[in-house]
Amino acid sequence: MNSNQTIYIRPGLSLCVVRAWLSSEDEQALLAALYAELTWMQGEIRLFGRSVAEPRFTAWCGDVSYTYSKRVLEERAWHPRLRELRHQLEGWLEANAIATPHNLNHCLLNYYRSGQDSMGWHRDNELELGSQPVIVSLSLGAPRRFRLRQKNNDAISPLTFELGHGDLVVMYGLTQTHWEHALLKTRQELGPRMNLTFRSVAS
Repeated sequence: MNSNQTIYIRPGLSLCVVRAWLSSEDEQALLAALYAELTWMQGEIRLFGRSVAEPRFTAWCGDVSYTYSKRVLEERAWHPRLRELRHQLEGWLEANAIATPHNLNHCLLNYYRSGQDSMGWHRDNELELGSQPVIVSLSLGAPRRFRLRQKNNDAISPLTFELGHGDLVVMYGLTQTHWEHALLKTRQELGPRMNLTFRSVAS
């Protein structure tokens, strides 16, 4: 384990944080390329029986389709930079003995234009992710507060991380069963941020 890497173990949670997994130069180049070359859209999800526009923009690549909140992301060819990054991250997982059932075969990207774009409390626990999902999350651009809390249990203190500029977070084990996470709105004046979430999805 390198000096920038920290593993957090809590009841029901297994989490690894790697600071500056990408160098500053590589992070800036990747952010610019993906923003310019991917197809970004503001999706809609179903909440409480009605369609709601997501408070962020999304793009994706994947060998298989992936569904969340009744939004279906069909399979889509990999951008060359994401394909290379995928193989690097699979190598990192293997070196750290974190197993995935289908390798990293899907990547969902979120683009947050400012502190007013957000992601509410949720778990990545869709059935096609298996019983112990592995979520590999890479943050580019302006740092934002990433929060985790144990579901329905205030006795265990939540965790908060400032993530951006090439930081890597890997959630695994039973984390998606017992913990939820969010990127909440802030009134701070912040620049744009991009988050790449790689996952292992059953076909």
